[in-house]
Amino acid sequence: MPYRAVVSAELARLFGVLSHPIRIRIIEELQREDLTVGSLRDILGITHAAVSQQLSVLRSHHLVAENRQGRNVFYHLRKPALAKWIMDGTAFISPDTSEVELMVSAIKNVQTIWAAEEESKKKASKKASAAKGKAG
Repeated sequence: MPYRAVVSAELARLFGVLSHPIRIRIIEELQREDLTVGSLRDILGITHAAVSQQLSVLRSHHLVAENRQGRNVFYHLRKPALAKWIMDGTAFISPDTSEVELMVSAIKNVQTIWAAEEESKKKASKKASAAKGKAG
């Protein structure tokens, strides 16, 4: 079924565009209001050139559009639902509470084991030094 291949390829292309953290942040910032490159630069804390480069990618994939108002160029999302869709995706990156608890428990266990092994090595080293001292 070729339509599935076409849709899968287009989704993969979209995911590729969204694969940059700055582009995701731009989309989320544009969710609230139209912004200029300068405003995005200040919000994101990156250079004007970096903002322009990322906006260019988003524009070329028809995710953002621009409105000129005098000398200012304001950018906005062509489909504002995209920002909500991205935020909904955070559910997939949030760790499961039980997984976090398991990881914390594993870390504590390893710390205890490694500390005990280190202490055992120190004691063995002291015994060996003492034995050399008596033998010498």
